[in-house]
Amino acid sequence: MGSDHSDELAVRTPGIAHGVSVALLRPLAELLARIDLDAAHFLAVLGVDDGSAPDTYVSGERVDQLLDELAAQRGDPSFGLTLAKIAVVRPLGLFSHLLWLSGTVRDALIRAVRFYPMVSRRTTLSLHEDNAVATLRQQRIPAAARGAILTEFPFASLALRARAETAGQFALRAVRFVHPKPLVSDAAYREVFGAPVTFGAAFDELELATSELDRPLASADPITSAALEAQIAELAVTTGRSPFLDRVRRTAAANLAAHPSLVVFAKNLGISARTLRRHLEHEGTSLRALVDDVRRERADELLAAGTAIKEIAFSLGFSEPSAFSRAYKRWTGRTPKLGRGQSGQ
Repeated sequence: MGSDHSDELAVRTPGIAHGVSVALLRPLAELLARIDLDAAHFLAVLGVDDGSAPDTYVSGERVDQLLDELAAQRGDPSFGLTLAKIAVVRPLGLFSHLLWLSGTVRDALIRAVRFYPMVSRRTTLSLHEDNAVATLRQQRIPAAARGAILTEFPFASLALRARAETAGQFALRAVRFVHPKPLVSDAAYREVFGAPVTFGAAFDELELATSELDRPLASADPITSAALEAQIAELAVTTGRSPFLDRVRRTAAANLAAHPSLVVFAKNLGISARTLRRHLEHEGTSLRALVDDVRRERADELLAAGTAIKEIAFSLGFSEPSAFSRAYKRWTGRTPKLGRGQSGQ
């Protein structure tokens, strides 16, 4: 009897449909820095700055394009494998740390499946066990393009790290990729995966004996991994936003009492009002909707802290408490008094 594990978390992700998260991009930038590439420029081009939350997403196609350019710059057609070899030195980011603190290979892969939506919206990840054979599959979401580098990198990282964690005992049976074979020798793939690699397949997947899933991991730490899993699970249910919307929201949060116009907002962001309006339309929102959402979030925080209604109203730019009360009821369907009660006050 076989068993399947598929991504379980319903991560609310408005905005970019087929994106890659900042939670993946920052560790990826760290890898680029280790081989003397301009990591800061990589993030800046993608619109990621110090204030970008881990659960924000950027265009996956743009990430692919930048990585292809860096690979060409280095003259490295196996760039995904190169990055994986660097990453195996130590895990990068909360997601990777969590996997390798697991007790067994199976535990690590089940966690990878569960939290995979945090790093990519372009593919789903699933683990299938059928008697003696297990398959870890990346399946592309319809209409979501995906480059070879970010397809090969996670599988190569997993294979290398699993071998390191099991004193070289972990073994794959086969590796399959959808994309055509790059101009890379078979020996380069064999060195990383230790198994036959084929291209032009129906799915991107790793095949292994089910018994490999039971191998214990050297870095297993049940106490730390449980705490880290709780932290990541909490992060996973937050709303994903594009870095651009994140910047607009931060600008709104800094000017809640001022009621800045679209023109002033655009000036603060260093773009024209026309560009700001076009970006917001592309994201399926408006400046008023974003500002109202930021005001609502701030109002909930202040209500939970026990701040007086009058003080909240003025801090959010309302001329009188009654105007704030009407707006809060429009945003949430309840009065501020009820909102305070539902915030635990």
